[in-house]
Amino acid sequence: MTDHAPLPSMFGRFSAVLQEHDHLRTTLGRLREMCATLEESSELPPDLAPEPLFDELFSDLKSHFASEESPAYFGTVVDEAPALAPQINTLKREHIDMLMRIEELLGVAQDQQRWGTLPHPTRQFVAILERHERAESTLLRELFFPPK
Repeated sequence: MTDHAPLPSMFGRFSAVLQEHDHLRTTLGRLREMCATLEESSELPPDLAPEPLFDELFSDLKSHFASEESPAYFGTVVDEAPALAPQINTLKREHIDMLMRIEELLGVAQDQQRWGTLPHPTRQFVAILERHERAESTLLRELFFPPK
């Protein structure tokens, strides 16, 4: 049996953030289901109630973004590839914008009479977050496989 050297801790941090992405995908799936149900009916099962979903998303993203913006994650990227700093700054600004959007959606979610207006801006938000996550993946590819 061959002993393998442990991966550098940087890989562990990146793996942990990627696991958070998986959890976020689950939450986004529930939001999509909420949207589809609201488009068909004004009745929602309790597990698709908008306020708790947006509360959970806000909490998860706030924590997730803090992890990414830490010196151990984005800081490591900048240390290893300073040319990626402008992309990281853009991603950080997007974090702020996305948290503000969730707060707006949460305001609507708190008023059941306004739930019917949630599908369109929620789908827009999901698309923005997915585009953002792809940009982060591209950033990591550029870190590990820099263009020649």
